[in-house]
Amino acid sequence: MSERCSLCILPADLPGVDLGGNGKCKYCRGAESDRGANRGSHSKRTRERFEKIIRCLHGRGKYDCLVPLSGGKESSYILYVLVKEFDLRPLAFNFNNGFQHVDAVRNIERLVDQLDVDLVVYRPQQHFLHKLMRAFLSKAGEFCTPCNMLISATSFRLAQQNGIRAIMSGNAMGTDPGLDGVSPALYYDRRYYLNIASGLLGPRDREYYMNPPYVRTAIRRFLGLEAQVINVLDYLQPSLQEIHDKLESIGWKRPAGEIQHGDCLLNTVKDHIMCRKWGCSEISAMYSVLVRNGEMSREEALKRATNEEHTAVPSILPEFLKAMDMTESEFDEACKKDFREIPNMRTTFVFRCAKMVLQKVEQLRGRR
Repeated sequence: MSERCSLCILPADLPGVDLGGNGKCKYCRGAESDRGANRGSHSKRTRERFEKIIRCLHGRGKYDCLVPLSGGKESSYILYVLVKEFDLRPLAFNFNNGFQHVDAVRNIERLVDQLDVDLVVYRPQQHFLHKLMRAFLSKAGEFCTPCNMLISATSFRLAQQNGIRAIMSGNAMGTDPGLDGVSPALYYDRRYYLNIASGLLGPRDREYYMNPPYVRTAIRRFLGLEAQVINVLDYLQPSLQEIHDKLESIGWKRPAGEIQHGDCLLNTVKDHIMCRKWGCSEISAMYSVLVRNGEMSREEALKRATNEEHTAVPSILPEFLKAMDMTESEFDEACKKDFREIPNMRTTFVFRCAKMVLQKVEQLRGRR
């Protein structure tokens, strides 16, 4: 293991960590800069902005918003808070990739029953989904993008079909940050997706398995016709302990044997691949955030990450390889692939400028 950040536990040889002269990584330096501002005032302003968004959503149709619900801690917390504290009427949406943790499914069933919320479950054709996952693993060294893209595409389609104006996301830098250059979820887009899967997708597949083209989406968002993605936790900014306390009060249980993203049994395989490449996984990123937030000591974070990251071969790997129709030697070769070598749009200047313009338009409309 290489040198680690002097404040959190991120290794120096992770892409983008960038230890400065004082041994602090770029994430810790950014957190120190943020703390220089009036944090309490900032939290109050973000809460007020979120409450303004909520007022705009109330009573616009049968459903006020869509909540993608995995059964994990973030999405479960969001659904509960939106119903109990903000009196919204959400439509819950669950994506079943065939590898759902049984405890996550029970969390979903318990939660929607308690909150009296409608639930849509989507389970795509398993054979085709496995072909996509194999293609991404073989060419890019990761297999999560097919599910992530399909969740996003289905969410927007459900929102459009039901006249829903907002998709309430569970992504939050404060509890589940990912890592630049290491976490594919921070990188993938249509260009990246098509560079890997274009030969597998017919016209109908492109319509259902992918987000719409950027130009179409940009025009619809500019005209206010596309549902907006609201990162709820970035507004409410709860601590991880607050999330756990709230969920335990309603009977939510962490999926047995899981630490992060426990809703999917394949998360252990993803962590295993990351550990083979970098010596750590997103578990280290999560604990590093807790250290920066003052919720955990550096020593405790390092101890937990060392014990919990999936460096050993996961027990589900044989079942996964069978579903992928892949041998162990093919898997070993796939683990050497680097998704950053596949071109994408997110890193281009035009994409970043277009995103900034659309965000500004939404702010002027008072919708963010």
